[in-house]
Amino acid sequence: GAMAGTTTPIVRIHSNGRTRRYVLVGLGKADNDDDGDDGNDTSKSNALGRKIGAAIASTIQSEKGISSCAVILPSDRIGGIPSALTALSTAFNEKLYVDNRHRTGSNIKKVAENVERATLVIDGGDYMYDQGTCLEALAVGRSIASGTYLARDIVNSPHNTLNSLGLADTAERIASESNGLIECKILEKDDCERLGMGAYLGVARGSETPPKFICLTYKPKSRQVNKKLGIVGKGLLFDTGGYNIKTAQMHLMKFDCGGAAAVLGAARAIAALAPEGVAVNIVVAACENMINDRAVLPGDILTASNGKTIEVENTDAE
Repeated sequence: GAMAGTTTPIVRIHSNGRTRRYVLVGLGKADNDDDGDDGNDTSKSNALGRKIGAAIASTIQSEKGISSCAVILPSDRIGGIPSALTALSTAFNEKLYVDNRHRTGSNIKKVAENVERATLVIDGGDYMYDQGTCLEALAVGRSIASGTYLARDIVNSPHNTLNSLGLADTAERIASESNGLIECKILEKDDCERLGMGAYLGVARGSETPPKFICLTYKPKSRQVNKKLGIVGKGLLFDTGGYNIKTAQMHLMKFDCGGAAAVLGAARAIAALAPEGVAVNIVVAACENMINDRAVLPGDILTASNGKTIEVENTDAE
């Protein structure tokens, strides 16, 4: 078969005053060998789902004026496998992401602006699940994609619109929109000083905005917890390198908050999915590594919250 996720040129058929457009999407080589490895089969189906979802999104973006589309999926390859439908939905929605917050005029990107409905038609077979299960799988994909959207918004934000204060506001908004499933606690500079967090505060010393140590805690609706998870994301909103200043690609240093973006995006998705039996603690030490008369210097010795002393040989090694 055609390579998974590839598409044929669009064929237009005009009939009864209407024009319909048809495109075939490659599913890759069929694997008819039953090796009994369900996990491997599921992994292949999920990977195929992502490729198909991205291909569908790309196609409807490239075709102007489309108001609806229908996609026929074989149940034995992807259509009847819930995890593969989740992967398809996730990739489909992620592919439609666009950031127009700072664009104006003709630079504003319009993505599938006329599409009102996308319908999946699952070809029947032995692998068929009920409609409710399939719809739930698609909804899970949308929830995951919403977390990806937030993560991309954060890393795409210039520092003059998103600093440590803005990231803390974002965390509080995630909690406020979680229907009580996520609690947010922000440790301020004074709190961090009382806890002896000298290494963290040392990095933040050169910034005009105060550090914000963000703690998010997810608990399931039932409050019954069988497993606890911890996720930590690097929250450096901008990294000049300090007095050991960076000499190249300075404009990309807003991306040092990518870890924080990922875990806050995960927090949004977790709140939407509301998994039972698990508690999640998410920590982001938000600050900026900047330069001023208070900034940490090469040769300074800092004391971390665990009592360890650290000699700063390079201020860019925060």
